[in-house]
Amino acid sequence: MEKEMFTKLAFKIGISSAIIIRQAEEYMRLSLVKCTGLGNTTGTSKAVICLELAATSLKSPMDKDYAIKLSGLNKKQYQSTLKAMECMLGLESHMGLRELAVQYGCMDAVKLAAQILEKYQASLPAVQRQDVDLSKPLFTTAALNAACKCLKIKVDKKLASSSGARRGIFDRLSTQLQKMGQEIQKEATPFKEPFQKAQKRQKTLIESIEQKVEEEELEPFQKQQKTNSEESKTQDFEEWKRKILENALKAKRVDA
Repeated sequence: MEKEMFTKLAFKIGISSAIIIRQAEEYMRLSLVKCTGLGNTTGTSKAVICLELAATSLKSPMDKDYAIKLSGLNKKQYQSTLKAMECMLGLESHMGLRELAVQYGCMDAVKLAAQILEKYQASLPAVQRQDVDLSKPLFTTAALNAACKCLKIKVDKKLASSSGARRGIFDRLSTQLQKMGQEIQKEATPFKEPFQKAQKRQKTLIESIEQKVEEEELEPFQKQQKTNSEESKTQDFEEWKRKILENALKAKRVDA
């Protein structure tokens, strides 16, 4: 892209620094080699994004809303392309799992996500293990996303876009890591069961002892109740028999 056109775009979004413009031009040259295969992008949209990347790296303000308008992309496409180019150019900020979890409100998934990354690294061949940087956004975001799914935690859809990778690549890696997360959960389950069963047995034993004590304490009372009931029945029978005899005697006197 001609230098004059680059300068005009920079001016429109509030960038006047020659240093930022030169840096953006350098990003543009690198993007022709490293940022291939990006859909929905034009020379203008790439130039605008390179200007934002340069302004961000030098902490310079700019009119981001107008930049999106100039790019010819909608907001979602712009953000996605920006993240992808940032990743491909090696400019992404390496946020750790905890920082990501704070940003997206899923702190409960951090521990499992870390375990997933450890398991993933251990699964790689020794040669690849040395070359893979698991602190890159693609891996941290995919691991956190996978952990959230394993733990049934609702995750913000924007987490995927912050990976800087295509959605298809992110989804495939996330699915692979989710399977590892499920394996970790299954491996952890047996260690909890013996303790839970022991607690259950202990509780049953205590209940049995308490029940035995209650039965022993209630036994004399129950015997007394039974005795009283039998005596009551005997008294009722005697009373009934007495009344029958009296009635018979009265009837005999009347007949006489």
